[in-house]
Amino acid sequence: MRKALIILLLLVTGSGLFGQETIELTIDRALELAKENNIQYLISKEGVRQYKHRLRQNLGFLPQITIDGSRNLDEKLMVIEMPPMFPGGESQEFSLDFTREYEFTLQIVQPVFTGGKIWHAYQNARLDLKISKEQERNAQEELKLNVKKIFNNVLVLRELLKAHQEGLELASRNYNNVKQQYELGMTSKYDLLRAEQSVSAVKPNILNVQQLLEMTLENLKVMIGISGATNVEVKGKLQYDAHQLDLSRFIEASLVNRSEIKQLEMESRKVANLLKIMYAQFLPDISIIARYSYQSDLFKLKSDNWNDFYTINLGISFPIFTGLKRSGQVGEMKVMKKIMELRARELNDATRLQVRNLYLTIGKEYENIQTGEKSVETAREGVRIAELNYQEGIISILELNASYNELTQTRVAYLQAVYNYNIAIAELEKISGVKINGGIS
Repeated sequence: MRKALIILLLLVTGSGLFGQETIELTIDRALELAKENNIQYLISKEGVRQYKHRLRQNLGFLPQITIDGSRNLDEKLMVIEMPPMFPGGESQEFSLDFTREYEFTLQIVQPVFTGGKIWHAYQNARLDLKISKEQERNAQEELKLNVKKIFNNVLVLRELLKAHQEGLELASRNYNNVKQQYELGMTSKYDLLRAEQSVSAVKPNILNVQQLLEMTLENLKVMIGISGATNVEVKGKLQYDAHQLDLSRFIEASLVNRSEIKQLEMESRKVANLLKIMYAQFLPDISIIARYSYQSDLFKLKSDNWNDFYTINLGISFPIFTGLKRSGQVGEMKVMKKIMELRARELNDATRLQVRNLYLTIGKEYENIQTGEKSVETAREGVRIAELNYQEGIISILELNASYNELTQTRVAYLQAVYNYNIAIAELEKISGVKINGGIS
């Protein structure tokens, strides 16, 4: 019995240790999971639902129907004093009760004319809904960009780790060769120490990249909503594609498709509607008010027990003087409209500048990639020649170690150029709304 419990315990703990879930993650799968689980994106979706309900709150042109009921708990009756009917007689007092103990009223209020206040308020509610939908779309595009950034970062760090591991392998192989030569008396102790130092210098870089890669994977899991206990195996290859981009086309598309510009345009329309609402404050409000009431002194459901009556009124409300409040509101909205126009100009100029910078970055990083490929190839050949020259005694150990460092540095520069190139393309896609093929496979 005791052995059976021990075996059962081992099976349970073993399932927790060895049954850990592993997910193979491609860029497309990461984007799908991010849309399903990312908190910020889900909040933006809920914002759309919120403004859908707010739109219903601004249907002010529909009639308002209410039912009121009341019961008199206490009242002071009107008293009338009647003069005497004959000389020398006493006057008499009579109480008149014009109210009933119970009253139920159905009231319908239908706005007829408000100077456009209700209509423009409804239009602003519709614009709020459109803005929330645009914010949701922008949040989705921003999420896609961030996922691409962190996914590219993982791939770059993985390649960078391979570069440092290759550097460690070269340094270790050189150290073993130098050690053998030192034991045979063919090289100096200084060369042995420098070779050993070269190996030691590479190891911290590997540990740093491993730690950074682990943290980046954790950030990726948080962004796409994967449990921290789940292992993630990133599938993909860092690559780049050459593109012929038309700057004027992307500037024109960005000025039309950029989410911030669309939102600012709708905000400007809201301000214009608010200005019209402020002007409408100078006009009267006209409504039709219909009431139908039942009154009775006894709460008994009998037709002959209740008296009914109705009224249909035309109500007009026209504020004459509001302490300069209305003129102040109109002035404020005019200033706000001017501010929105200036913000639109500022955003358009910033968009043109940003697109131009991204365009130049793409061109520059593409040239860096081409140079980086040749530099890596040259550095590899330089390492091969340096190792041969060192064995022949033509160069020193310092020059050999320098060739190793140069190879690692050229690979780092190449990876950085590919990362910058792909991210600049992703940012240009987001701001312009134009799809550019290429990137991660």
